[in-house]
Amino acid sequence: MKRQIYKSLALIIIVLISSCESYQIHGDLDGFWQVSTIENKETGDIIHCNGDTYYSFQRELVLVSYASPEIPTGQSKENYIAYFTHENDSIYMTDFRIYFDRNGKQAPLSELEKFGLYELYNAFAVKELNSSSLVLSSEKTRISLKKY
Repeated sequence: MKRQIYKSLALIIIVLISSCESYQIHGDLDGFWQVSTIENKETGDIIHCNGDTYYSFQRELVLVSYASPEIPTGQSKENYIAYFTHENDSIYMTDFRIYFDRNGKQAPLSELEKFGLYELYNAFAVKELNSSSLVLSSEKTRISLKKY
Protein backbone atom coordinates (compact mmCIF):
# COMPACT_ATOMS: atom_id res chain seq x y z
CA MET A 1 0.00 0.00 0.00
CA LYS A 2 2.78 2.44 0.93
CA ARG A 3 4.59 1.58 -2.28
CA GLN A 4 1.50 2.49 -4.34
CA ILE A 5 1.15 5.82 -2.51
CA TYR A 6 4.81 6.69 -3.13
CA LYS A 7 4.49 5.82 -6.82
CA SER A 8 1.37 7.96 -7.15
CA LEU A 9 3.02 10.85 -5.34
CA ALA A 10 6.12 10.61 -7.55
CA LEU A 11 3.95 10.60 -10.68
CA ILE A 12 2.05 13.69 -9.52
CA ILE A 13 5.31 15.55 -8.82
CA ILE A 14 6.73 14.66 -12.24
CA VAL A 15 3.56 15.85 -13.98
CA LEU A 16 3.56 19.13 -12.06
CA ILE A 17 7.21 19.83 -12.78
CA SER A 18 6.90 19.08 -16.48
CA SER A 19 3.71 21.14 -16.84
CA CYS A 20 5.33 24.20 -15.24
CA GLU A 21 8.29 24.06 -17.60
CA SER A 22 6.05 24.32 -20.65
CA TYR A 23 5.15 27.91 -19.69
CA GLN A 24 8.77 28.99 -19.44
CA ILE A 25 9.42 29.69 -23.09
CA HIS A 26 12.12 32.28 -22.30
CA GLY A 27 14.11 30.14 -19.87
CA ASP A 28 15.57 32.01 -16.90
CA LEU A 29 13.91 35.27 -18.01
CA ASP A 30 10.38 34.04 -17.29
CA GLY A 31 9.11 34.90 -13.84
CA PHE A 32 8.96 37.66 -11.26
CA TRP A 33 11.93 40.02 -10.84
CA GLN A 34 12.58 42.62 -8.15
CA VAL A 35 14.44 45.75 -9.30
CA SER A 36 17.58 46.46 -7.26
CA THR A 37 18.90 49.59 -9.01
CA ILE A 38 18.05 51.81 -11.95
CA GLU A 39 20.86 53.90 -13.39
CA ASN A 40 20.05 56.84 -15.65
CA LYS A 41 23.10 56.91 -17.94
CA GLU A 42 22.42 60.48 -19.12
CA THR A 43 22.41 62.05 -15.64
CA GLY A 44 24.46 59.46 -13.76
CA ASP A 45 21.72 59.16 -11.13
CA ILE A 46 21.31 55.74 -9.52
CA ILE A 47 18.01 54.89 -7.86
CA HIS A 48 18.19 52.16 -5.22
CA CYS A 49 14.79 50.49 -5.16
CA ASN A 50 13.57 49.38 -1.76
CA GLY A 51 11.72 46.25 -2.78
CA ASP A 52 8.87 48.22 -4.31
CA THR A 53 9.56 47.92 -8.05
CA TYR A 54 9.03 44.73 -10.05
CA TYR A 55 9.13 43.30 -13.56
CA SER A 56 7.29 40.12 -14.50
CA PHE A 57 7.99 38.34 -17.80
CA GLN A 58 5.58 35.65 -19.02
CA ARG A 59 5.05 34.41 -22.58
CA GLU A 60 4.90 37.63 -24.67
CA LEU A 61 3.83 40.05 -21.91
CA VAL A 62 5.78 42.07 -19.39
CA LEU A 63 4.14 43.60 -16.32
CA VAL A 64 5.89 46.38 -14.42
CA SER A 65 4.62 47.10 -10.91
CA TYR A 66 5.28 49.71 -8.28
CA ALA A 67 4.01 48.75 -4.82
CA SER A 68 5.00 51.55 -2.48
CA PRO A 69 4.21 51.28 1.25
CA GLU A 70 2.47 54.68 0.91
CA ILE A 71 -0.29 53.09 -1.19
CA PRO A 72 -3.12 52.27 1.26
CA THR A 73 -4.19 48.65 1.56
CA GLY A 74 -7.04 47.87 -0.81
CA GLN A 75 -6.07 50.54 -3.35
CA SER A 76 -4.74 49.60 -6.75
CA LYS A 77 -1.00 49.61 -7.14
CA GLU A 78 0.72 51.13 -10.15
CA ASN A 79 0.78 48.43 -12.83
CA TYR A 80 1.56 48.69 -16.53
CA ILE A 81 1.57 45.92 -19.10
CA ALA A 82 3.23 45.67 -22.52
CA TYR A 83 4.32 43.27 -25.20
CA PHE A 84 7.91 42.13 -25.27
CA THR A 85 10.15 39.95 -27.40
CA HIS A 86 13.31 38.22 -26.28
CA GLU A 87 15.69 37.55 -29.15
CA ASN A 88 19.27 36.40 -28.61
CA ASP A 89 20.71 38.88 -26.11
CA SER A 90 18.06 41.59 -26.56
CA ILE A 91 14.67 42.43 -25.08
CA TYR A 92 12.25 44.77 -26.82
CA MET A 93 9.25 46.23 -24.92
CA THR A 94 6.51 48.26 -26.56
CA ASP A 95 2.96 49.54 -26.17
CA PHE A 96 2.73 49.96 -22.40
CA ARG A 97 -0.85 50.21 -21.17
CA ILE A 98 -2.39 50.84 -17.77
CA TYR A 99 -3.13 47.41 -16.36
CA PHE A 100 -6.82 46.73 -15.67
CA ASP A 101 -7.91 49.89 -17.50
CA ARG A 102 -11.14 49.15 -19.34
CA ASN A 103 -10.30 51.66 -22.07
CA GLY A 104 -6.76 50.38 -22.57
CA LYS A 105 -5.19 53.81 -22.01
CA GLN A 106 -1.56 54.14 -22.93
CA ALA A 107 0.75 54.48 -19.94
CA PRO A 108 2.14 58.01 -19.55
CA LEU A 109 5.88 58.13 -20.21
CA SER A 110 6.37 60.16 -17.01
CA GLU A 111 4.99 57.20 -15.00
CA LEU A 112 7.18 54.65 -16.78
CA GLU A 113 10.38 56.52 -15.88
CA LYS A 114 10.31 55.08 -12.32
CA PHE A 115 10.87 51.68 -13.98
CA GLY A 116 13.84 52.90 -16.03
CA LEU A 117 11.71 53.13 -19.17
CA TYR A 118 12.41 56.46 -20.88
CA GLU A 119 10.98 55.70 -24.33
CA LEU A 120 7.68 54.40 -25.71
CA TYR A 121 9.69 51.66 -27.44
CA ASN A 122 12.41 50.21 -25.22
CA ALA A 123 15.28 48.12 -26.54
CA PHE A 124 17.61 46.53 -23.99
CA ALA A 125 20.76 44.47 -24.29
CA VAL A 126 20.76 41.59 -21.82
CA LYS A 127 24.11 42.00 -20.05
CA GLU A 128 23.49 39.22 -17.53
CA LEU A 129 20.78 36.59 -17.23
CA ASN A 130 20.76 33.57 -14.96
CA SER A 131 18.38 31.99 -12.50
CA SER A 132 18.98 34.69 -9.87
CA SER A 133 19.99 37.94 -11.60
CA LEU A 134 19.18 40.01 -14.67
CA VAL A 135 20.92 43.15 -15.94
CA LEU A 136 19.35 45.15 -18.78
CA SER A 137 21.13 48.00 -20.52
CA SER A 138 20.02 50.55 -23.10
CA GLU A 139 21.45 53.86 -24.31
CA LYS A 140 19.69 55.69 -21.48
CA THR A 141 19.43 53.23 -18.60
CA ARG A 142 20.87 50.21 -16.82
CA ILE A 143 18.48 48.13 -14.71
CA SER A 144 19.69 45.49 -12.23
CA LEU A 145 17.12 42.94 -11.05
CA LYS A 146 17.09 39.86 -8.87
CA LYS A 147 14.73 36.89 -9.09
CA TYR A 148 11.93 37.24 -6.57
